[in-house]
Amino acid sequence: MNGIFPVPWLTGTWLLVMPTGLLLAALPRAQATRHSALSARNRVRWAAIIALVAALAADLSFFLGARASLDLAELPIPGLGFNLPFSIAVNGLTLALATLVTFVIVMIAQYSVQYLDGDPQQARFARLLAFTAGFFLLVVIAGNIGLFTLGIIATGFSLHRLLKFYGDRPKAIMAAHKKSIFSRTADLFLVLATVLIGQGVGSLQFDAIRQFAERTNGLPVSLQLAAWLIVGAVILKSAHFPFQGWLIQVMEAPTPVSALMHAGVVYSGAIIALRTSPLLVRVPDALLFLGAVGLLTVVIASLVMTTQTAIKSMLAWSTTAQLGFMSLELGLGLFPLALLHLIGHSLYKAHAFLSSGSVTDQLRQVPPGGKKIPSLGSWMAAVTLGVLISGGSAWLFGENPFRDPIWIALVVIVAVAISQILVKGFQFEALVDRITALGVAASMGLLYLILHTLFVWGFTRDVASPAASGSAAYLGLVMLTAVSFLILSWLQGPGRAQLPQGLQLALFTHLYNGLYVDYWVDQLSHRFWSEKVGVELPRKNLALESMQSIARNQEVISNSGGAQ
Repeated sequence: MNGIFPVPWLTGTWLLVMPTGLLLAALPRAQATRHSALSARNRVRWAAIIALVAALAADLSFFLGARASLDLAELPIPGLGFNLPFSIAVNGLTLALATLVTFVIVMIAQYSVQYLDGDPQQARFARLLAFTAGFFLLVVIAGNIGLFTLGIIATGFSLHRLLKFYGDRPKAIMAAHKKSIFSRTADLFLVLATVLIGQGVGSLQFDAIRQFAERTNGLPVSLQLAAWLIVGAVILKSAHFPFQGWLIQVMEAPTPVSALMHAGVVYSGAIIALRTSPLLVRVPDALLFLGAVGLLTVVIASLVMTTQTAIKSMLAWSTTAQLGFMSLELGLGLFPLALLHLIGHSLYKAHAFLSSGSVTDQLRQVPPGGKKIPSLGSWMAAVTLGVLISGGSAWLFGENPFRDPIWIALVVIVAVAISQILVKGFQFEALVDRITALGVAASMGLLYLILHTLFVWGFTRDVASPAASGSAAYLGLVMLTAVSFLILSWLQGPGRAQLPQGLQLALFTHLYNGLYVDYWVDQLSHRFWSEKVGVELPRKNLALESMQSIARNQEVISNSGGAQ
């Protein structure tokens, strides 16, 4: 295949076109006029379309054999002993992420045209959107951790301005400031990890990191520390518990910004974990810690999500739970499965946010009536069948889950997922509907494992193979995952009816408020920014406003001749 295409660097060139076009489209200054708005949004929309076409062209040229990475230049860094290369990674992981991100950007750019039509600042929005998308595409295609870090720092600053797009919303301004606390801390972690890797490996290239990690018997302490710093950055970038408050509160931003963040930028933590997975597997304690934090985030965010009444808040907590799920998969060494999860959830979340305005119309079409709570018997039957279907599918693939802890983790994850389908299906009265639900669950379990196998086959060269997974800590995390998912499934099913009313009310109240862990972040944010949230608001005297309202009502009644 390598000899079919005569220009080996063509794929890298196509990939470079994607961020370049968007960044160039964002450069012209924007005025608050209709002509400027039309010009800016059309320019950005076409730049997004060109980026998608370039991604598809890169896919084609890669398939035809143009698979050489693109190394453009190197910038010497005095005093550190290594250079900062400007390189583009050309591999299956890059192409999958590039195609996904450009497709999402096109959808968001198209949606933004009508969403902000008539807004006097839509030209400025289009420029900021192009800057953010362009810098994030640079993150996606970066061939080394140095360029990745610079790209994610630039993405964070441009996204910060998008989150503060409506300067007259104090909550949006403060939420953006709260996000900057964690983002800048994660950026610092990545900078320190970059320096340690450069000095320890002698190169920042992801390929060089992989080769060094695979060939070195004892990993230096500096690289072990770098792995822990990367894990810390992943936790902060992915809004894991208890650092998730900013992700929930940035819903004050325009809907296209929410879609861009929840369907793209927020996955930067998972992307750097996949890129540096050969290093992370050499520090298993760091990976297991990431998996444990991810599991805690999954459980808490899944429960909190069920208590939310606002559509965007529910979607934000859902994103938090899914990000925790990805970190759990990464911590268990299921790197191809984490990539599959990232791609699927990104597409789903982009659609969910961009269609969130139609949810109320959908709810009006639902017949009145409360949800049925499954019985304990039907729930246990669903979980048992889920385990049998998942384990049986693994046997079809020639795997013995009892011998490989990796497959134990995979079987548990798939079993809990398809058991939810069975729980809902068993609530139907007709036998044919229950059989249909069983068939759907079996098909989904088999499809899930087929996709996992395809991703393992397609991306094994781009991510690390799991390290030895027979340790007591690894098996403990797998067992804890199984128990936690079962408890979570029970609480969302028959457990709701079996808990005492007082305990249900207390749990609902505390979960609705996110267990109050964001309180200390609010205090820290107000220490830095206090009332400076972009706009000075007059202080309200509620007692005086109430008296004035009563007086106005009485005046209206007297002028109308009394109550009718």
